[in-house]
Amino acid sequence: MKKSRLVIVLLISCALLCCTAQAVTLRINVVDDKTDDALADASIYIDGDYVGSTRSDGTYSYVHSGKKDLYLKVVRKGYRNWVDYIDYDATHARVDMVREDETLTFELYDAVTLKPVVGAVVRVEGDDYSDSEVTGKDGSVDFSVRAGGSYSVEVRASGYHDLEETVELAKTGGVEDGPIQYFLLSKDLLGVRVLDADTSAPLGGAEVYIDNARAGVTDAEGRLQLHLERGKRYSLRVTATDYQPYLENRDLEADDVLLQVRLSKSAYSVLIKACNEATTPIGGAEVYLNGTLQGKTGQDGRFVFTELHAGTYEILVRASGYKDWSEIRHISGVAEAIFAELQYDRASVTVRVEGSDRKALADAVIVIDEKVVGVTDSLGRFQTALVTNRAYTVTAARDGYQNISVDADIPLGATEFTVPLIMEQNFNVWVLVAGIGVVAVLLLAVVMVVRQRRAGQNRGRPRRPDSL
Repeated sequence: MKKSRLVIVLLISCALLCCTAQAVTLRINVVDDKTDDALADASIYIDGDYVGSTRSDGTYSYVHSGKKDLYLKVVRKGYRNWVDYIDYDATHARVDMVREDETLTFELYDAVTLKPVVGAVVRVEGDDYSDSEVTGKDGSVDFSVRAGGSYSVEVRASGYHDLEETVELAKTGGVEDGPIQYFLLSKDLLGVRVLDADTSAPLGGAEVYIDNARAGVTDAEGRLQLHLERGKRYSLRVTATDYQPYLENRDLEADDVLLQVRLSKSAYSVLIKACNEATTPIGGAEVYLNGTLQGKTGQDGRFVFTELHAGTYEILVRASGYKDWSEIRHISGVAEAIFAELQYDRASVTVRVEGSDRKALADAVIVIDEKVVGVTDSLGRFQTALVTNRAYTVTAARDGYQNISVDADIPLGATEFTVPLIMEQNFNVWVLVAGIGVVAVLLLAVVMVVRQRRAGQNRGRPRRPDSL
């Protein structure tokens, strides 16, 4: 029994050794077919299944049983897919990846007008590659090239300067940034662009003069095209409304294609005069320009901007006790004087009416400066808004009471003010007469009653003998 067990163990060990001996390691080496550069991150597929990707040295090791041939597929961006069968006992496989063809597109534009350049000849040359094409009506042309290559580009067009450039395509393939755009420079075309010196905003409607002759007016983008011979000296003048003129004598060279002119706005003197409703100057009033404090008026109510550039501004004048004054004003052409008439602030005024007994009087009619403005409420009060820094005549009237008037002087800057009025009841003569009559009647009645009582007492007494 022991011998048979030993034989079985030996047979199993031999079988395992035989199986181990049959395992095969396949080393895959992926390179560029032109440069022999190692290609990292190439995806490896065995018999249709993804098993991994190449390392930075372009290699990948795959262990298999060695019993059958392998179907190997290698995929990498920018290259054509590589597929082949590998012998079951092969230990090394070299994969030469061929770059895919890519479409290289050029777009040609006039550097000043930005219009497509039609009929330009474009020549592209590289390793084992040379081709020429002519741009169509959209100024573009296409070439089919290998990704990862270096190409020289030559562009020639009638009336334009020649252009020579070098294009490097990424090894990963593809033209990721889209078409390659070139802007061609005309041999006699000069572009003039007029801008605001402070904001760089384009100035449309600017007039351009060459040698004192009017050459044209800039468009909405501040541009104007001129055809001028190179190698000569020209006098250039540019004018625009509300801007200082631009003057320059310039030698026009062959490479001068675009001339940018920056105009500074003209400056003007602007006077601000602050006064109140009575045209009295307001000293110490704050003057703001577009929300920024510029200073204060003098005792004469004046403030002067010595050099205010042409443009549209919000001017605000503020003084204590007055409502703010503001205005949108366009400064242009000449010096200006702006009169800012500030209205007084308004205070909340309460008229309080009471009787002589200090009780509130409702329904009292309130008159201010001979104008009826309302009646008091159940608390004997009436509220209204009145301009400050003024005196008013306030009157209260109510049936059964004597009218009362007072002069109320509301101080400048007041926000609340109270006018107290105490009304006396009217003295009515007829009421007095009636009262006296009532009292007289009562007294007469008392006298008559007393007399009747006395008369009754006398009748009830016996007569004296001497009276018989």
